[in-house]
Amino acid sequence: MTRRAISVLILVLFTAVITLWVFPKKGGYTERSVKVLSFEDEIGEFSLRFYNVTPDIPYMGMNEYAQFIGRQPFNVQQSEDGTYVLENWNGAKLICDSEKGQIFVQDWNAFMALPMPLEKRTMGLKDVSLDFVRIVDVTYEGEATPVTFDFAKYGIRFYSDEHDIYFPVSTLSNMMTDIATNYMVYDGENLHIQRIVENGVIFDSAYISDVILAQICGEDRPEDIIRQCYADICFNFDYFYGHPGTAVLDKALDDKGLDMALESLGEEGKSIKEGLLSSSLEIYLGNLTKLFFTYLGDGHTVFSGESGIATILDRGINDAFVKRAGSSYKEAFLNNPIHSQQMKNEMINVQRALCWGEDNYREYGRTAIIRLDSFLPDEAAWDSYYNNDGEFPDDSLGTVITGLEKASQNPKIDNVIFDLSCNNGGSPDPMMMILGMTTGQDKLYGWNNITRQPMAVTFEIDANFDGVYDKKDKEVKYDFNYGVLVTRHAFSCGNLFPIIIQEEGAVLIGEPSSGGGCSVQIGSDIEGLYYLMSSGQWKLMDYEGNSVEGGCSIDVPIKTGTMQITELAGDPYADMISALFGKELIIPAYQEYFEDKDLDEIMNEWFSEELDKAS
Repeated sequence: MTRRAISVLILVLFTAVITLWVFPKKGGYTERSVKVLSFEDEIGEFSLRFYNVTPDIPYMGMNEYAQFIGRQPFNVQQSEDGTYVLENWNGAKLICDSEKGQIFVQDWNAFMALPMPLEKRTMGLKDVSLDFVRIVDVTYEGEATPVTFDFAKYGIRFYSDEHDIYFPVSTLSNMMTDIATNYMVYDGENLHIQRIVENGVIFDSAYISDVILAQICGEDRPEDIIRQCYADICFNFDYFYGHPGTAVLDKALDDKGLDMALESLGEEGKSIKEGLLSSSLEIYLGNLTKLFFTYLGDGHTVFSGESGIATILDRGINDAFVKRAGSSYKEAFLNNPIHSQQMKNEMINVQRALCWGEDNYREYGRTAIIRLDSFLPDEAAWDSYYNNDGEFPDDSLGTVITGLEKASQNPKIDNVIFDLSCNNGGSPDPMMMILGMTTGQDKLYGWNNITRQPMAVTFEIDANFDGVYDKKDKEVKYDFNYGVLVTRHAFSCGNLFPIIIQEEGAVLIGEPSSGGGCSVQIGSDIEGLYYLMSSGQWKLMDYEGNSVEGGCSIDVPIKTGTMQITELAGDPYADMISALFGKELIIPAYQEYFEDKDLDEIMNEWFSEELDKAS
């Protein structure tokens, strides 16, 4: 199966003042059967509705979505007052008033809940992406804050009848996506069902349909598409954004919503807004890129539609468009301080290679050092392994397991350091597996910004990788003194992991990590372009309920000196950074982080009491 790069997000907003119309319960529509794809594989067909007043917008029922993508179906009932009620398997209800254009939910978490543990369903929905870990419970503390989703405010039309509540596919997917990143995208021709982690990093990808190709070649975006795109982005960020506090617009967005936050930017905000409501795809993409990188960029919130389209298009379709798109994306990326810093952080990798080479495992004295550069799993390899037709995967988790086994076979090894000096995050699944095998920890903590509740996720691991969750898994545990080598490069799961394992007794060495305190949520527009955003459904917390956005606290600091980028001349990545930021660029020098002898001494001194008892 060929993995075609998939579409990039299009974040879109709506006008400051929108006329509130009455939303009809029913409307004239036609039905169109479309293919359902997972990457290049056709996995079914589905009949979408296209209402006469918005002929370019595909609609799907909320109950249809729940059943089709593998969730529990809802029970739909009509109330005496003319509203409709959707009831989940656990009794949680959603009340729909399509005349007012609103839906009310007493407890959104309960309404979205699935029975745990969630096994694979026909469409491949999982609570997590891999077979070696599963969520067995999600609990919330205190009473949920009710929420009213006011679609009329954004001009988003929806319809209801005795069978279902029908939303634009983009709105529906934005509402019902989850922390496992299951989502649905319509690209103008086909329906795609995916999860982010299936493809690892997907920022430079796009669904390119004939509809998008026509717009790339100069055809106008339809008026109903323009309105819907802007409405969807406003709705999504107003209700589901996690507010980590690092983006330029974060506070204004929290106070008054995205549309009015743009107004607060004066002429610049007005220009971006006009661009998002443009009939030109090129202008639309350019302003989405500017909005995301300049004003919403927080390390997790990313739109790369311009770059994705420029990467995917064959030469000759519209060379001028591709050149301008790639150029403006590059400029926006480099001008964003968070993303440009992340690029510069890769120089730590270059310096480490000069000291340690590319070894994944090292031993010195009583200490083993295991390299852990990301938490991105090789899903295909793990699927093959669990289907008994593949070798044990050689991804980041495989590297850790292999390293722990090597350390266990050497009686001289008492300490293990996880080298997260170049770790920029990934999926929580491998992180949960490593935590379970090393510390026995089986919980992660967070905050739900929608219901205003602390939450706890309980998971279990298949620690012996035999495909069965049983008592034998409890017997697998690697009993070492643990440390983590941390730099500013550590972000997202690379930031959360050291915080959690420190609470379990590990020592953190180096310098504080750089945050990334929200889970990632996917959003999409009605034409198949998508984006990533810091999610409000799961803001990451430590054991005491504190946000992890500020990074970890270091037990044993290692100071960095400075060096000029030209000192690393000859390395391809260093030369690229030098070309982008100038030969005079001064960067931190990390050579002292990678001294085997010093790290062994730190571990032995920190755990001296434990080591004395053991000997």
